[in-house]
Amino acid sequence: MRRKIRFGWSYYWRPTPKRIRQIADGIASACVFAGTISSFNGDVKIGTAIFVTGFISKVISNFFTH
Repeated sequence: MRRKIRFGWSYYWRPTPKRIRQIADGIASACVFAGTISSFNGDVKIGTAIFVTGFISKVISNFFTH
């Protein structure tokens, strides 16, 4: 039986489903890698934007629950 995934402010402190957590962690890891490469290549603004995207994806994942 599959449980319905819900999204909302009140779910922030509840457990995040495993698959959503894995996706958010993957996005955050890729953003750290890409942001570091961009920053080292001289594109500091783009690198910062990539880091912020990774951080936001991780925070948004906390609003999902079963």
